Amino acid sequence: MNPVHAFGYSVGFWQYYPQAQELPEPTSRELGGLLRSLHNMPAPPIDLPEWVPLESLHAALLEDDKQPAITGEERAWLARRVQEVRKELSELDWPLGTGIIHGDAWAGNLLWDSNTTPPRPLLGDWDWASIGPREVDLIPTWHATVRYGRDETWIGDFISEYGYDLREWPGYRVLLDMRDLVQVSGPLRRAAASPEHARRLRQRIDDLRAGNRTTSWSQYSRAGKRLARSELPRSIPPRSARSPTQGSAVVGK
Repeated sequence: MNPVHAFGYSVGFWQYYPQAQELPEPTSRELGGLLRSLHNMPAPPIDLPEWVPLESLHAALLEDDKQPAITGEERAWLARRVQEVRKELSELDWPLGTGIIHGDAWAGNLLWDSNTTPPRPLLGDWDWASIGPREVDLIPTWHATVRYGRDETWIGDFISEYGYDLREWPGYRVLLDMRDLVQVSGPLRRAAASPEHARRLRQRIDDLRAGNRTTSWSQYSRAGKRLARSELPRSIPPRSARSPTQGSAVVGK
C-alpha cells in the first residue's frame, strides 16, 4: 500500500514479519545476495536524494545542547574528522558505479520472510536509501571483521554471493574510516540517557582519537532487531518528508 499524504504529513503502512526462533540469524551470505539484486536494479520510480557521507553524525554534532556526553573539544575534533574523510571520499574513483544504495547495509538489518517456503531473506530499515556509490553498501561487512569479531568466513560468504572483494580497491581504507565514524552516531545521540551507549561512545571516540584502527568494539544485541517492522517496498517517501523512524522497506530475493 502506498503512503497517505495529508495535512503536510506522510503516513506509511508497515508489514510485520515475525521472526521464528528456530530460524538461524541471516548472515553475510544473505546480505551479499540481496545487495547484488539491489545494485542491479534500474533507477527507482521515485526521487531519492544523493548520498551525503556521514550525514547523520554531522547533524548530531550540530545539536550542541543535546550532546552533553562529549566535550566541546571532542565535538570540534569529530567535526574536523568528518570533513577530512568527506574530502578523501570525494577524491575516490568508484569502480562499481552509482545507483540506488541502502546506506546502512549490515546484517543486523536482515529479516526472514516466513510466508515463503523456504523462508526468504529481507533487507529492512531504509532510512538512508539514496543514490550513491555502491561500495558504500559493502563496507559494513568488512568493517564487522575489523571491529565486531567476524572472521574471514564472513567476508568469503559475502563475496561468494556479491562477486566483489572490496579489499582490492584503493579506497577500502577510507571507507573503513568512514564506517568507524558512522558507528559514533548512534551512541552519541543516546549516551545522555543510556549508560550502555555512553560506554560505547567513550570507547569509540577514544580509539578513533588514539588511531586504534583494529580495536574490538562491543555491539548491540540482535534480540530486538529480529522483531523489527518492515514497510512495504513502495513506501519510501523523500527523506525531507519523513521522520528518523520512517522510510523502512524490504528487498527480498
